[in-house]
Amino acid sequence: MIYCQEKNIKSIELFDLKSGKKKLIFDINDDIVLSFDHLTNTAQNFYLEIEHNDYKWNKSKIRKNEFLNGYDNVRIKNYQNSYNTIQEYINYQFNLSNNEFKIKKSGNYNIVVNDNYGNLIFNEKLIITEKSSTGIIEITRTDNLNYTKSSHQLKVTIPCDNCQINSNQYDYVMVIYKNNDLTNPLVLYKPDYSIAGNFIYDNLIFDAGLEYLNFDNSKILNSSSEIMEVKVNKNYETILYPDVLENKYSLEDDLNGSFKTYSNTNNPRNESEYSLVHFKLSSKNLNINPLKNDVFIVGDFNRHQIGDRFKLNFEDKYLEKKILLKQGFYNYKYVINDSKNDIKNFWQTENNYTAILYIKDMLDGYFKIISVASKNSSKIVN
Repeated sequence: MIYCQEKNIKSIELFDLKSGKKKLIFDINDDIVLSFDHLTNTAQNFYLEIEHNDYKWNKSKIRKNEFLNGYDNVRIKNYQNSYNTIQEYINYQFNLSNNEFKIKKSGNYNIVVNDNYGNLIFNEKLIITEKSSTGIIEITRTDNLNYTKSSHQLKVTIPCDNCQINSNQYDYVMVIYKNNDLTNPLVLYKPDYSIAGNFIYDNLIFDAGLEYLNFDNSKILNSSSEIMEVKVNKNYETILYPDVLENKYSLEDDLNGSFKTYSNTNNPRNESEYSLVHFKLSSKNLNINPLKNDVFIVGDFNRHQIGDRFKLNFEDKYLEKKILLKQGFYNYKYVINDSKNDIKNFWQTENNYTAILYIKDMLDGYFKIISVASKNSSKIVN
């Protein structure tokens, strides 16, 4: 879930410094690094601010010193110019565990990056936990005959000691994300019931969707089972084989929408190339009219956003789109219209589900996180 007004800002990533893993949910003591590229050869001044958000990603009504030790609005000083690449760029990195400030509350956070004049360049979302308890997610096929072939059914058990469903002092909100897609959550304002210090949310139906498709262009000139051809013009061009969505489930080893920028260079941070990736989707088996239904390409690389920048164009039996991406491994999928629906759904599809219980004490006035549960559907119970 990201806003970016600057089309030359690319490859925005948040990762844990110790493990190097890209993440959405971090512990409050993690070393969190923000990384992004600016497609230019001239360094600019960028400034970083932190906002605390509620469960809907709206700005919380609390003072900054209540969730932040120190001061933000800090200039990003760590940057490297690209080296020996066709596409010139500058990579910027900022460690949120720095000497300037430290986040001290759990909850949703919005990282805001501005230019020298205070204009918004982009923002990025992350979730911070602190001593949160761990819940349980059970995933089964639904017994509803209308959805049994296309959906997953979840039961979430979340520890909440001394919590009361009907309370005048506390608000409880459960938010469930599929594959870290922040744009399409399930929000629940009351559990179905409470038992033995746990809130229970039952019979939750999710469209299972399709497995993500993928390609790997970390070796920029190599073709593969996904890459049909590589051209070198003003930029590298990675031409993928056309995708055909079958009417039956097809297993794909994926990262559930994620991506990782890397290359076989000494310093992938500033020596990786950019390539114009050609996506092509066959209209065969779509079961939709591509002239009436907009189709978008989404993944973590664009935070599952839909919009003109990611809308496919219909060209002679194919829907096509070209997107400039840094070398690496990418997951992507196709969705229709502004409903964010997958074009097809199969119960066998493997998804990651994350459930987060937020609590708001009326005396504090903000939502914090008290429990998190996560589960992969690969071992779904029939």
